Amino acid sequence: MLVESTQLKRVLSKLSIFTSSHFITSGPGTELEAFLRDRTSYVACMFHPFYFSRLRHTFVNIYVRGQLESRLRFRTLPRFGVLNYTRDFILSLVIPLRLKRRFDFYIGSNPLNAFVGIIMQRLGFARWVIFYKIDYVPIRFSNRMMNALYNQIDRLSSRYSDWTWNLAQPMIDERLRRGISLGKQLVVPIGTNFERIQRMHSQDKARNKLVYMGSLRAGQGIELAIEAFPRIKATVPDTELLIVGSGPLASKLKDRVSELGLGDYVSFTGEVPDHSKVEQILTGCHIGLAPYEPSEDNFTQFTEPGKVKVYLACGLPVIITKVPKIAEEIEKRGAGLLISYDSLELSEAVRKLSCDKEAYASARSAAIAFASEYEWTSVFARAFGSMLDRTSTRTNDA
Repeated sequence: MLVESTQLKRVLSKLSIFTSSHFITSGPGTELEAFLRDRTSYVACMFHPFYFSRLRHTFVNIYVRGQLESRLRFRTLPRFGVLNYTRDFILSLVIPLRLKRRFDFYIGSNPLNAFVGIIMQRLGFARWVIFYKIDYVPIRFSNRMMNALYNQIDRLSSRYSDWTWNLAQPMIDERLRRGISLGKQLVVPIGTNFERIQRMHSQDKARNKLVYMGSLRAGQGIELAIEAFPRIKATVPDTELLIVGSGPLASKLKDRVSELGLGDYVSFTGEVPDHSKVEQILTGCHIGLAPYEPSEDNFTQFTEPGKVKVYLACGLPVIITKVPKIAEEIEKRGAGLLISYDSLELSEAVRKLSCDKEAYASARSAAIAFASEYEWTSVFARAFGSMLDRTSTRTNDA
């Protein structure tokens, strides 16, 4: 793990930061909060729930010298849509002003939140703006006017933010291909809680338990995993499938499991708010599934999916399709198997890892080694360290 330099620690300790993000239960926004709260002078972290989350409040956690000073809560509107996005925008702007501070950094984790930061900067309440770009979705809304507005805000945030943190290089490449003007860009990949996770020994794991963790929505490949499961059971009879997460397809997927007569072998946990609990669940499983559906409108091709690094950190070899860039690295390092979006290939990959003990042991060791390079602390320390030379002089003069 990267050791933070004395200079970086000293600079961070003087900073006041506001972060604003949308979330389900956890993710880059919550990990950034954990990194900043013990290292900065003052940090306020705002979290808006996504439309499919069971949470119905926006939260703002305020830390002073690592101690939680206060927590604000604001009820969401009863129906999600344009009005709720407008509400989120207004809150992201009003709350920093209400705190009556000039922040060194305003970090917004999507175009709307980053755009608020740019406004804050123009008003003199933020020195530098970071656009924390956790995905790139050119077709975000089916409504053409809404989608055009979203893309325009994305363009403005990409151009006028002082830095954009991208999860993967393809996010930068695709926007350049589309002729979008960009400011200073950094690749800040998904991290892991590698040191926190208590990985089980292989012999203590639930033998042949497959796991899918993540949002239950189109394009993520959970449908393929369910449709392929009868074939998988025929090849490896004692296989089980655990589905961790929630989303728009939850009811449909449960109905399909019943139709296929798989109720005794496929189980759903629903939403698990505590990410450490998710990690605990995963460490008891055998193989992680990430069979993303290849399509032009699947934004996973431009980003780095969070589930993959979590699987690796929990000691799970990964079966993954060729959609995200990280799939190439999985194959290169031998940390899992790369497949096409095909039930036969998925079944064969499960058979190979389940029945070949040497192949499984090798993939598991490679997975753990890969994940060890991406502890969240190291990821954020590298990001702030990359900006240090350009900001430290002005920060020290504050």
